[in-house]
Amino acid sequence: MNKISGLLLSIILLFTLSTGATAQTTSQNLSDTNALKIADNASKHFWNALHGYKTQSCTQKTFSYKGTEYSYLCQEFNTKDKLVTYLGETFTDNAIEKGLTNYNYMTHKGKLARPIGDGDGMLEWKKAKIKSVQQKQNVRTYNLTVPTVDGDSVKRTVTFTKSGSTWKVNQFDAVQ
Repeated sequence: MNKISGLLLSIILLFTLSTGATAQTTSQNLSDTNALKIADNASKHFWNALHGYKTQSCTQKTFSYKGTEYSYLCQEFNTKDKLVTYLGETFTDNAIEKGLTNYNYMTHKGKLARPIGDGDGMLEWKKAKIKSVQQKQNVRTYNLTVPTVDGDSVKRTVTFTKSGSTWKVNQFDAVQ
């Protein structure tokens, strides 16, 4: 009898734990902490896309097109499909398409390129103060006060959209 009771207790416990995990991953809620983590990760993705590489820099060849200097992206992002797949980890499809258009990415001689520009992430997203301003079923908007590395702070509004079971940023440069 003890074996049967132990087995039944184990099954009940396993069912309870697996049900809780499922409910948590499919939850409609987006906590402030998770929103900050997603924003921080999206910021890294944004800057990696602008720099043209994620893990290591490469020698980026440049060319001129209609009076603008462009640079080819490194091997890991040298096609639109590769970059879109990477950005899709943290941004909605709509944000990616608008971002690539607004930042003038183009395919030139079969490789993805973007206009040459300076810049780097100066915001410390993990230290941001966050305030929820709108909550709908699959959309959450937050106002964030984000410290800069030089001691100032900037205000950003970031909207997250639920895509499947994942929350994503819906504007490419909201986390720049």
